[in-house]
Amino acid sequence: MSLPLKMKKHIFDNVHGHIGVTEVEEGVIDSLIFQRLRGIRQTGCVDFVYPGSVHSRFSHCIGTMHLMGRFLSMENDGKAKIAQDDDKVQVMRLAALLHDLGHYPLSHTTEQVVMRAFGGANHEKLGVSFIKRFLKDKLHSYRPEEITDIIEKKGRKGVPMLLSSAFDVDKCDYLLRDSYYTGVSYGEIEVDRLIQTMSIEDGKMIFGKDETELERFLLGRYHMYRAVYHHKTVVGFEEMAKRAFEFLVKEGEIDDPNSLMKESDDSIVYGYNDSMLYQKILDYSKNGKKKELKELCSNIIRRRPSQVAYMEPKPLSGSKMPIIEKRISDMERAYSYRERFADRCGIDPMWIFPVSLRRLSLVDEKSEIYIRRGNDIKSLQESDTLILKMIGSNAMYDVRLYTKPGRQNEVRRILDKGGY
Repeated sequence: MSLPLKMKKHIFDNVHGHIGVTEVEEGVIDSLIFQRLRGIRQTGCVDFVYPGSVHSRFSHCIGTMHLMGRFLSMENDGKAKIAQDDDKVQVMRLAALLHDLGHYPLSHTTEQVVMRAFGGANHEKLGVSFIKRFLKDKLHSYRPEEITDIIEKKGRKGVPMLLSSAFDVDKCDYLLRDSYYTGVSYGEIEVDRLIQTMSIEDGKMIFGKDETELERFLLGRYHMYRAVYHHKTVVGFEEMAKRAFEFLVKEGEIDDPNSLMKESDDSIVYGYNDSMLYQKILDYSKNGKKKELKELCSNIIRRRPSQVAYMEPKPLSGSKMPIIEKRISDMERAYSYRERFADRCGIDPMWIFPVSLRRLSLVDEKSEIYIRRGNDIKSLQESDTLILKMIGSNAMYDVRLYTKPGRQNEVRRILDKGGY
């Protein structure tokens, strides 16, 4: 079944093939604020390890819009899952198209710095601001608020779940796309089968008939984090990029990211991208005044990653974190701890990178996913046949400590002795 929307043109995408685009979508895509996403890498620093992973938020957003259309239009047992109202479909496609509009350079990598070090907005809030400031005239009869309410997860039950939930079109596209460009096969999910077996009823996302593809999706996402997004060298470069971005802003080499919330010139916003950041890193590596920051920037340009001093991922059991992991977590939370630890190691604090990665679990306790068997509907956690349930729902926590190349053994020794 095709969408009841008139497609003005088609875009060829490496992952999904030909993607239809409506007139309003074409106008949005051609806007300067959306074209900016060509310069924001989807996977941050992953290309330092997987060289092919240089795809952008631009292609991901178009792919997410396409999958939204497919999910809204697919029939299940002869009945459309969701009422096919042209305006509802168009608004949801626009929300999917624009959900990542506000990403900072290197995507999530620098976003964390913007929020922690500068008290700035996350990419959803910045994107909402961009939509309201720069896209009013591109949306035809649609109001910006119709789109931004979905992105901000207001009234997330029902159709909006397709954009943000335990299973959504955003995750489907980035798994497929990141697998394609990295060459790692974990994310190669069967989207058509997932579409055919999923329905939304009473605010619940329900899968029936074939649970195999749902398991494949959940396992694929888990292993993509382990093998790609949390790869030890990827994280090492991301920590260096974060530190470089933070201090280059503080040194006045890069504009304060909070200025993007007020900037009225979309051409200035357009230039706040990955190329800008790498150019500033390159410039400082040659002409910087602060020795440690200059060396840090040089190591990024010359591909010399920070090294692991501690990395021992463990299942999370109970509420008490082991002492070494707590020391690292404390250093991440408070600069004073990091500074004292660096002093004990005889190293500049610039080279101490405490990391608490997102907790990983196969089955999320708060998941909106349900399984249908006959007339019974059970939550994912209640299912007694899914292999994921047999494996268990314990989360894996991963606290790490990175440092300057050549100093990792010494740093680990000080950490074992008591850290700060």
